[in-house]
Amino acid sequence: MALALKGLFDKRNVALARARFHAWWEGEEFDEAAAQAAIEAAANDKPEPDGSAEDELFDALPFDMPPRLTALGTIWGEGRVRPGDPASENLEPGRLGIAPEGVLAVLSPGLEAPLVAIAGAHPGKIEAFEWRDETFDALKHGLTKAKLEERIGLARVDLEAHVFPLAFYDGLISIDDFAYCGHPPYLALQIVKTLKPGAAAVIECYVGLKCAEFPTAFASAFAEPQIRAHGDLLQVFSDAGLVVESDEDFTEEFLNLARGGFKRLGDVLTNNAKLDVAAMRELAWEAEAWRMRMKLLAQRRLERRRFILRRPAEVGTEPNPPA
Repeated sequence: MALALKGLFDKRNVALARARFHAWWEGEEFDEAAAQAAIEAAANDKPEPDGSAEDELFDALPFDMPPRLTALGTIWGEGRVRPGDPASENLEPGRLGIAPEGVLAVLSPGLEAPLVAIAGAHPGKIEAFEWRDETFDALKHGLTKAKLEERIGLARVDLEAHVFPLAFYDGLISIDDFAYCGHPPYLALQIVKTLKPGAAAVIECYVGLKCAEFPTAFASAFAEPQIRAHGDLLQVFSDAGLVVESDEDFTEEFLNLARGGFKRLGDVLTNNAKLDVAAMRELAWEAEAWRMRMKLLAQRRLERRRFILRRPAEVGTEPNPPA
C-alpha cells in the first residue's frame, strides 16, 4: 500500500513538473495551486481499478504540428505523408507470412497511420525506422497518442549508412526507401542480412526511366528522387541475394488513392477549413508537385510496384557483394 501511494505521489510530482514546463513553453505564468488542483481532480475523477485514472496524469503534451505536415495530413489523411490505404496496409503482415510472435521491421512509415494499420494485423513486436528528420518527432507523438509506443520501437536512420542487426527480423516492410536511397545495393544488402533465413520483405516503391519532369513531380518530397528502371532495381535485389517471389504493378490503385486525396482536399477547402498561411502555402506546393506526379503515373512513365522478396533458407547462402 505504501509503495502504491508513493508511486501515485511520484506521478503527481511528474505531472506537476510537466504542467510547469508546459506553462513555460507557452510563455504563460505558472499557477502552482491551480495546477495541483487540476492534477488532483484528474486523479480522483472516476477512478478505475486498472489505474486508467492515474494514466490521465500522463497524457502527452500538445504537439505543435509543422505546417508542412498539417498540409500533408489535409490531403492524404491524418498521420500520412503520402497516399495510403489502411485496408491494404493491414494486409502487409499476411503478404509476408510472418508468425504472430515474429519481430517485424518497418522502414520509412513517414507518420503513424501506416504503423497503426500494420499493428492492427500483427500482434507481435514491431520496430520502425525513419529517415525523414521533419517527420520523426511527429511520428513519435502519433505513436504515443495511439498508445503504441511500447509495442512499436522507433529509431532514426540514414538509409545509406545504417547497419541493421544480423538475421534478426522475421519480416520487413519498406515503403519508398528505394525511391530515395542514393546507393540501393547497400540498402538491399542490409535487408537480406537483417532478415532471418527464409524470411520475406515487402518493398513498395516507384520505378521508371529518368525524365525531365521528375524534379517537378518530386519537388515537395523530403529528399531528391532516386528513381530507377524496373529491370535495374530487380538486378539490385538479385545481386544482394534476394529472391523475387512477387512483382506487382499497382500503379492504378495508387493513382486512385492519390485522386482520393485531392477529392478530400476539395471537400476541406469547400468547408472553409481553418488553415494558416504557412499550411496553405505547403498545400499549394504539394498539389503542384502531385499534379505532375499523377500525370506521369497516368502516362505510365512512372510506376508504383510492390515486390515480395525472400532471403533463401538454405544454410550457407551468402548474398553477393554490391558492385
